[in-house]
Amino acid sequence: MTQSQQVSADDVIRYLTEHPDFFSGRDDLLLELRIPHEAGGATSLIERQLTVHRQRNQDLGERLYALLENARRNDLIFMRMRRLVLALIEANCWVNVHVALDDAMRTDFKVDGWCMVHFTERQLDAPLIAVPQSDRYRRIMELFGGKRAICGNFEPDEVKLLTYPYMPWAQSIAAARITGQDNNGMLVLASKDPEYYRSSTETLFLDYLAEVLALRLQQTPVLR
Repeated sequence: MTQSQQVSADDVIRYLTEHPDFFSGRDDLLLELRIPHEAGGATSLIERQLTVHRQRNQDLGERLYALLENARRNDLIFMRMRRLVLALIEANCWVNVHVALDDAMRTDFKVDGWCMVHFTERQLDAPLIAVPQSDRYRRIMELFGGKRAICGNFEPDEVKLLTYPYMPWAQSIAAARITGQDNNGMLVLASKDPEYYRSSTETLFLDYLAEVLALRLQQTPVLR
């Protein structure tokens, strides 16, 4: 056989791909074919094929399980979020909005700590927290860097800045900006676990909650 007539591995792959039924009726050939095994020795093509299919089925099963678990978690978060939104709708002042949030965060979402900060020149009584449009506000905005939400680990001075400074123990933080017509602020969730809130953490529900808060704070008075 000349060099021009030699069959390459790519030729074999292409041919078998175009003729997937090539081994039909060629059982003897299948039994003779052997594939080197990582642990030494060899295995038949059929055994290898079965192994590959088992591995793929296992991988698909694990991916399906992960998808179902993620869907279950999202359903649970949705139900808790629905309950919180209904409570926020019933709140008739900013203090009661805070009370509804506190009950949900501690009871339903079981966060280690949280706070809601209002960017305003107005004097607010506890438990409401006011941050004037000052250097502190500008530094907070620099941390967000134009993003609606930020998650992950922060330096101690940044933790103090975001948690104002009621949660200096926070090891990881998720924060979302509350942007309303006449009320701006941020909602901050804190965890003692440095791995709980990561930079890759999905913030869909946190963003949604921040939007709901922006509307409710706009529609309700500070005090009743």
